[in-house]
Amino acid sequence: MYELKIEHLEEAHRVLGNQIANLEKDGLPGDSKLENLKKQRLHLEDEIAILKQKQQHEKIHANTDTN
Repeated sequence: MYELKIEHLEEAHRVLGNQIANLEKDGLPGDSKLENLKKQRLHLEDEIAILKQKQQHEKIHANTDTN
């Protein structure tokens, strides 16, 4: 149920990671765009973790329901 959403968020996380790496290489350390991208990436990490937790919770309950 959560697999596609997790995959989508992980891809967005990778894209942001690449953008951040490029800005860090070429930009200024205090660049507000860089800071915003880092915040977005952290937000995605949180969303991914929550969905993975929900997914694991569902799997556990699915296994206990069949016993």
